[in-house]
Amino acid sequence: MGFSDLTADGCLDMMFVHPEFQGLGVASSLLRRVEEKARTLGFRRIYTEASRTAQSFFERKGFRVISRQTVEKRGQSLENFLMDKHYAE
Repeated sequence: MGFSDLTADGCLDMMFVHPEFQGLGVASSLLRRVEEKARTLGFRRIYTEASRTAQSFFERKGFRVISRQTVEKRGQSLENFLMDKHYAE
């Protein structure tokens, strides 16, 4: 159905939802779990490098764009967005 990963420095490193389950709230549920874990660990901020298609999802969830980036993967240049979300103490 889907998975996500939070690194030790507060990076939401991966979030994947199988296409058959997209639009059913799976990504929202995964993000809620990641945010709960981040708060439990005392993080005041998490960040991610969101694809163009994921950018609007993260913006709706309270993330802000810090910068637009171009990264190279397997010889291809891809655009993504460094985004973060801060939490109150």
